[in-house]
Amino acid sequence: MRNFILPLLIYSLIFSNAVIAENLTLDPLTVISTRLDDEIVSTPKNVTIITSEQIEASPAQTIPELLSLEAGILSRSFFGNSAARSTIDIRGFGANSTQNTLILLDGRRLNDIDQSSINYAAIPIHNIERIEIVRGSGGVLYGDGAVGGAINIITKRAQAGEKSGATKASYGSYATSQAEGTLALGTKNYGINIAANYIDSNGYRNNNKLIQRNIQADIRRDISNGELFIKTGASNQDLGLPGNRQVSPTTNVNLLVTDRQGASTPKDFAKEESHFITLGGLQQINDNVEAILDFGYRFKNQNAFFDQSGFPSSLDSDFDIWSITPRLNIDTELSKLNHHITVGADIYYHNYDSNRSPTLATSDNPIHKLGVDQKTFALYFNNLIDITNSTHFEFGARVQHVSINAVDELNTSAPGVNGFETKAADVAQNNTEEMYNIGVRHQITNNTSVFSSVGRSVRFGNVDDIYDGFSKFTFLKPQIAIHFDLGVSFNSEKLSASVSAYLMDLKNEIHFNAAASTFGTNVNLDPTQREGIETTIELMPFDVVSIRGNYAYLVSEFDEGILAGNEVPLIPKHTGSVSASWNVNSMVTVTSIWRYVGEKRFDNDQNNNFGQKIPDYDVLDLKLKGHYHGWAADVSFNNLLDEKAFDYAVRSTTTAGKYNAQPLPERNITVSISYNFN
Repeated sequence: MRNFILPLLIYSLIFSNAVIAENLTLDPLTVISTRLDDEIVSTPKNVTIITSEQIEASPAQTIPELLSLEAGILSRSFFGNSAARSTIDIRGFGANSTQNTLILLDGRRLNDIDQSSINYAAIPIHNIERIEIVRGSGGVLYGDGAVGGAINIITKRAQAGEKSGATKASYGSYATSQAEGTLALGTKNYGINIAANYIDSNGYRNNNKLIQRNIQADIRRDISNGELFIKTGASNQDLGLPGNRQVSPTTNVNLLVTDRQGASTPKDFAKEESHFITLGGLQQINDNVEAILDFGYRFKNQNAFFDQSGFPSSLDSDFDIWSITPRLNIDTELSKLNHHITVGADIYYHNYDSNRSPTLATSDNPIHKLGVDQKTFALYFNNLIDITNSTHFEFGARVQHVSINAVDELNTSAPGVNGFETKAADVAQNNTEEMYNIGVRHQITNNTSVFSSVGRSVRFGNVDDIYDGFSKFTFLKPQIAIHFDLGVSFNSEKLSASVSAYLMDLKNEIHFNAAASTFGTNVNLDPTQREGIETTIELMPFDVVSIRGNYAYLVSEFDEGILAGNEVPLIPKHTGSVSASWNVNSMVTVTSIWRYVGEKRFDNDQNNNFGQKIPDYDVLDLKLKGHYHGWAADVSFNNLLDEKAFDYAVRSTTTAGKYNAQPLPERNITVSISYNFN
C-alpha cells in the first residue's frame, strides 16, 4: 500500500484544481522549515548559520565534519566512513550526545526513541540550503532532547523561474566513489527540487564497506495568499561494522600500531531502509498572521547482526513516526511595541517494534519482541519583542506531555533460548514537563551587541535507556537542565567576532552505569554541570582572502555524589579550528582548515582513575577548486599531515591499561568533477 500513497499524493498536489494566485511567486518561505524568527540577529541566543556557499567551499566531506568546525560542537566517528555512524555533541554530553543534541531535517525530528545515531550519509550534503545551529536550550521551539542544542538542516527548494541542475562525480581513497545530481525547476506557480546521491566505499577499515543510496524531493505550488508543499525522500544503507582495535600493555597487544585498519568483528553489519513524506501548506491570513499546517510520516527499518565475545545477536527493528505540527506566526503591535510571535503544537506518535534473536537464521522467530508506543503532545509559545530599535526581549514556554507503553513478548520455544530468559513486565508511564526561555539582546553600537538568557530544557528516557537488554524495563526520571548564557558580538565589514559563556546545571542526568552490580542499565545521576566559553572570529584582511577561527573551552563534570568533581568521559576541555580561503583568481580557490581536539577521558572512566586519556590531535585539510563555464573540478586532501588519531575509546574496568579504540582515517584524497547548468 505504501508504494501507491506517495505517487498519488504528488500527483494530486501538482494536478489538482486549486485556485492559483496570479501575482504570487515562489519567494523563499523559511518559516516552512524553521521556527527561528526571521530576524535572527535580534534573537538572544548563540546561533550560527552555515550557508550553502560555505558548504560548497569547505573541504569537509560530510555533515558531521562540517559541524565540527563550529565553536563548541564535537563529532565522533566510529568507523570513519562517510559519517554513516557519527555522532554530534553540543556542550559536552559524551556517550549520551545523540540523546541531548536534537537534529532536525526541515524542521522534522530525526532523533528516534532509541539510542541509534543519525544517518547523516542519508542527507545529500550539496542539497542543503543552510544549517541553523542553536546552542543551549532549544526546547521551547523544538521540544525535548534539545539540551545541548538543536541543529536544523534545511534543504533547497526551487525558486520562481529557476531552471538549473548539477551533476557531480567523485573518487577517492579507500575505493570511494560518489555520484550525485540535483534538478530545480520553478515556474510562476510551481516549483520542484530533486536531489539524489550514491556512495560506494570500502571504508578505511576492513569490513567497513558502505553502500548508500538517497533521493529527496521538494514540490511546491502557490495558491491564493499561500502555498502547498510536499517534501519526500528515501534512503537505503548497507554498512560493515569492523569493531574495535584493542590496546593491552599486559599482553603486549597494540592493534592501533600493528593492525590499525583491521576488523575484530568481520561478520558484523548494519542495514537501514527509510522513507519519509511531509505535506502541508501555508496561508497568509492577513498582513500580520500566517498559518502553517503540516503532517509528517517517517518509516525506518534497522537490521543488524553482532557476533562479539561469543554472544551473537540479531536485531530487526521497525520505526513508524507520525507527526502533526500546526503553528501561527504573528507580527503585530501591542502597547506600541512590535511583537514577533510563534504559537503552535507538536503532536508525535512513535511506534517501535524490535525482534531480538541470537542468529540471523532465527530472526523470523525471535526470543524477545519489544513493542513500544510513545505519544507526545506539546503546546508552545514564543515572543520576540522589539522594546526599542536596539533592545529586543524574548520569552517563551512549552508544556510537553509524553506517555509511553512498553511490552516484551518472550518466546520460550524460540531457537537459542538458554533457560535463563525471562519476560520483562509490561510498563506504562506518563510525564509532563515544562520548558522555557527568557532573554534580552541589546545593540550597544551599530557594530556591537550583547545578550543574556536563561532557559529550561528536558530529556525523556528512550527505549534503550529503560530496557536493560535482557529482561527488565526500568523507567527513569526526566532529565532537567537549567541554562544561563551571556554573550557579546561585533560585526563590521572586515571583522566579525563573538564570545559567549554559559553554565548548565543538570538534575537527573540519564547516564549509563557500568558498575558490576548494575551492568547494562542506565541511571539518573546526582546533579552534574557544564560550563564553558565559545568564541568565533572572522576577518577579511584582503578582498580575496577570508579567515575564520573558533575556540571552545568546556568543563563537563559531576557536581555532587560519589563522583563529585570528576570529569565526564569523552569531553575535551579545549577544541578549536582555523580556516582560510584564498580566491587566487576568478577561476581558482584554495581553502585550508586546521582543527584541534584536546585530550579527554576514556568512555567508562567516570571514576577518572584509568591513568591515561585519549590523546589530543590536530588535523589539516586542504581543498583546491577551479571552475570554468559551468564546469568545476576540485581535489580535497584530508588529514594532510597523516595524523594517526582516534576520538573514541572505552577503557577496561578489569585489566590495567587495556582499552578498545575506533581509529580515524589517515591521509586521504578525493577528486571531483561537476557541471552546473542553468
